[in-house]
Amino acid sequence: MSEQMAKEMEKQTAELDKEILRKVADSCSINKNKSYRRLRHRSLDDMGYVFDECLKCNLVCDQQLLEKGLIEIVGSRRYTDIQVDVKGHIFNCHMAVLQFSTEYFKRFHTLDPVVIESEDVTIVGFEKAYTWMTKVNATPQRENIAELYMTAKYLEMPELLKQLWFYFEDRTQFNEGQAFKLFLETVSYQALTLQHFLLTRISYFFLSAITTLEYLQLNANQVHDMLDSNVAGVNNEYEILMCALRWLMCDWRQRKRHVRLLMSAVRFGLMPPWYLLSLRAKQTMPELQEICDDPTVLDMINDGLSHSVTHESLSEMTMQLHQGPQREWIIDEQAPHHHEYKCPNWQGLDYEKFSGYVDRVINAGPLFYKSLKPKTAINLMPCCRAKF
Repeated sequence: MSEQMAKEMEKQTAELDKEILRKVADSCSINKNKSYRRLRHRSLDDMGYVFDECLKCNLVCDQQLLEKGLIEIVGSRRYTDIQVDVKGHIFNCHMAVLQFSTEYFKRFHTLDPVVIESEDVTIVGFEKAYTWMTKVNATPQRENIAELYMTAKYLEMPELLKQLWFYFEDRTQFNEGQAFKLFLETVSYQALTLQHFLLTRISYFFLSAITTLEYLQLNANQVHDMLDSNVAGVNNEYEILMCALRWLMCDWRQRKRHVRLLMSAVRFGLMPPWYLLSLRAKQTMPELQEICDDPTVLDMINDGLSHSVTHESLSEMTMQLHQGPQREWIIDEQAPHHHEYKCPNWQGLDYEKFSGYVDRVINAGPLFYKSLKPKTAINLMPCCRAKF
């Protein structure tokens, strides 16, 4: 392009710019010779933006197909957005799922990794809890249910806890033996509410429970809670004393410091006066003599004797009103000490005989407790009924 042509184009552009600027100025200035009308405010409908309700909104994806896809993504743990560290094991999770199912994760407002340091939450427990969150219509299974319960309790999962308690309370699905087994599984955790509930489910199975190695491995507080149960299935209160002695004798030197605690679970007032008097006499078993010589235990025995003698002098109705908490009294027809005291077939119970009885319960197997009967007049052995 020649220099002259360039200058000519520059001149034309400048004249065009001036013309445009003049028109812009004219449009922005007020002409006093012309009249103007202020327009009223107009709605979207007035301006023609009318929504036709007859039109259907077509989703990109079918709703059922979308739901199925989301369930598959959550269940297969794809596209996760948060990591949860439980005892060094990393779980890749969806924060939305965690916050929907737990109160614990609603406290977190970022997607930074979360470390759960509580002893109550195990790797297995969290795995089972998160599986429950991500599976449709999931129901708790018996295996590792104690770990699942503790995790649900720590993470504050009301719906899962509701399912678990429904399972625990169902006697058709959760019998006495299973209750004792779960009790043993929970003793290493701070699960006092569940433990106390489970002890209320151990009644006719009580004598089977105290024969186990696991019973001997419980700590003193746990044994006390078992012995203190109102539903412990025994024939008489001195069986409770023998159960306490069985645990103490497993390691007498180390465990005798717990004598007062365990004796506080024995209800001496439910023993007949003649048995309490025998406890105040000289014992052939040195350990039992040491127990009875303890001043605190001796006070318990004397209080029980006073209580028992008083009750024998009261009417039956008055006695029932003042006797206090009882046990779940039972009868084992094969046990000589379960005969009535005045029956000629009755045999007294000492630690040696009780140990023999424990062996018989063990040999009878896991269904022994089903052979027991309530201790009522109609269930007494014929030889005892004649003397009743």
